Order: sequence, then structure tokens, then C-alpha cells
Amino acid sequence: MRDLNTNLVVNLIKTARSISRADLARRSELSPATISNITGRLVRVGIVSQGAIQPSKAGRPPVLLSLNEQAGYAVGIKLKEQALTTVITDLAARVIYTAESKAPLAGDPSAATRAVAQAVRQALRAAHVVRKRVLGVGIGVGGLIDAAEGICRYSHILNWRDVPLRDPLADELQIPVWVDNDVNCLTVAEKWFGAGVGLKHFLTVTVGRGVGLGIVVNGEIFRGALGGAGEFGHVIVSPDGPLCHCGRSGCLEAMVSEPALRAKASLLLGRPISSQELVALAEAGQPAVVGVLEEGGRQLGLALANLVTLLSPERLIVSGEGTRLGAPFFSVMEEVVREKAFANMGANVDIVVQPWGDDAWAVGAATLVLRELFSLSVSEGPRSLPQSLAG
Repeated sequence: MRDLNTNLVVNLIKTARSISRADLARRSELSPATISNITGRLVRVGIVSQGAIQPSKAGRPPVLLSLNEQAGYAVGIKLKEQALTTVITDLAARVIYTAESKAPLAGDPSAATRAVAQAVRQALRAAHVVRKRVLGVGIGVGGLIDAAEGICRYSHILNWRDVPLRDPLADELQIPVWVDNDVNCLTVAEKWFGAGVGLKHFLTVTVGRGVGLGIVVNGEIFRGALGGAGEFGHVIVSPDGPLCHCGRSGCLEAMVSEPALRAKASLLLGRPISSQELVALAEAGQPAVVGVLEEGGRQLGLALANLVTLLSPERLIVSGEGTRLGAPFFSVMEEVVREKAFANMGANVDIVVQPWGDDAWAVGAATLVLRELFSLSVSEGPRSLPQSLAG
């Protein structure tokens, strides 16, 4: 019960940014004595700071409490075929260190374990972060992930099946480790620090090398029976369509991902073009490229309209490297969502296209760790304050 109450108080302080003990007691419905005990312990271990004194008309003026965002740190890692991205963030998910390192991970899980352990140690040294202030390591992987057990059940990108990541890495590093699907990591980041804050029902759709989906229902990530909910890119939209790298034909990903759009534009231009050139040509208004992007936006918009009809989210957050494709793609996408979703669902859903940073996937992985500090979830079980910060 103390762990539950502590998480609740920490999350209320984070959300309010600055709050008195009396307001904490009122919002949490905990007794003033319980609030005093919890906040006293949090102040002693440095997670919470006492700041300005709030003006008061009568009695002792209340002291405002705020989260000490440098009290602890999280490491986030995004695994790719031939590389991994590592970040260290503070408690507000602000990046204080980032690095990219090459490693042949596809088909070699043992190489991934070694590479992650080495990357974490190098990052902590480079950022001058002492191990005892590290809450944990979050790892984002594309594929079907058993988040409860920390196992990658299947990743066609890495060519892995039933690869345990959490336990071997936790043993190696002597730091808690969490593992999840990379799009779910971004969704957790949106829920706690981004466009999903305060929302109970929202979707995070990623467009880039692939097409992914994170689903939040009643404030919780929806994973499905096998942890595979959200493989939106592998919904078949055209059975006779192009071959997808998953081995099937006509997947949405094979139609609207950035590589698919680039391949179509290259064919029309009669020469191969890079991702950077695709974006540059779109910004310059090159007719063939603009036409390809508009058609891709239309196809994605239809698929998203069906999602909105099925799930009725408050907000649709679009993220990923593909957000650099710009207006020709996303203006058409939004127009189709609003027009084709059932009844007034498309008109009422809020659509947000997020700016993209190259380290965003790894920041999402780091928020797996931060969630453990801030989350209070009955359905997922109580989360406790990390032992390194528990005093």
C-alpha cells in the first residue's frame, strides 16, 4: 500500500509541477499525515524538492513541492538490424546524452546482449552518471514482444524468435530492464510526456520504414492476447498488391511506408532516389513525387479512418521518420480520415502530426523506465519506487 501511495503522490507532483502538501492530500484523498510521511521521505532521498512558499491569508504559508528532475536517470535503447541508438534521460524525459553505435544484431541475439551492455556502460561513463542514480534500462524492439516476461517472441526485422532480453541484461548490468515493442515505447512516451497526457483513449501511428500502431484504451496500453496488437502495417489492404518484407502481399506497409513511396517515386523518375531527395523533391513540388505522396496519404487515410471507426479515439497521434514527408502526404491523409470515418467520428477526432527527432525511438524506450516511477495501474499491478531511489 505504501508503494501505491508513493507512486500516486509522485505522479501528482509531476503532473502539477508545483503543489502544496494540502493540495496533495486533497487530490490524492490521503490523510495529511500520510502525505507528510511520503513527501518527507521523497524530500530526504532527493526525488522531491521544496521550493517557493505559497502566499496564505491565514496560518502557516504552505511550501510548494516539485519533482527534482535530476534525481535519477533512465537509459533507453532502440535496437535496429545493424545498429542501436542509446539515450540517457532525466526524470522529465529530457535527453542528456545520445549515441549511435554499429552492431550486427539481425540473426544474432547474443551480439545484441553484448552490444546493449557495452552501450549502457559507455553511455554512463560519457554522461558522468553514477550507476546508483540509474532507475533502469528500457529497450524498444520492432516485433511481437512479451513485455511481461521481457522476451522478443518474433521480429522479422531482426530475424529473432523467442529471444529473452530482460533477464540476461538485468543479470549482466545489475540494473532493472524493461522491454517492449518500439511503437508501444513511443506510445508510453506520448502518454506520460507528450500529446497523450491526460487522455484515456488515443492511438499512436508511426510511419517510416514501417507502419506501426500503439493503442491506449482506458488509459492503458492494449496489447492483445499474444502481445501483437498494433501490427497495423501488416493489415492486408490489397491482396494483389506488392510483396511485403514479412513475406505476404498487399500489406499496408508495402503500400505507404517511406521505402515503398520512395520505390514508386524512383520508378516514375527513372532513377533511384534517397529518402532525403524524396523529401526535397516533395518540398519543391515535383509533380511525380507529389502524386506518389498524395496517393500514399490517401491509402493511409482510408486505413486510419477504419481505425477511428473501430476504436473511436480522442486523439490520433502520427509519429515516426515519415512525418518528414510533409503536407502532400499528411494533408491528404487527414482529409480522408475526416471524410471516410463513420458518422462524425472523423470530424471529432483530434489529429496531431508530431515533429520527429532521430533519437525519438530510444527516448520512447527510456520512458518504459520512467513509467515505473510515475504509474499507478491496477490492471498491471502495483508499481513500486525503484530501489535505487527508495532510500
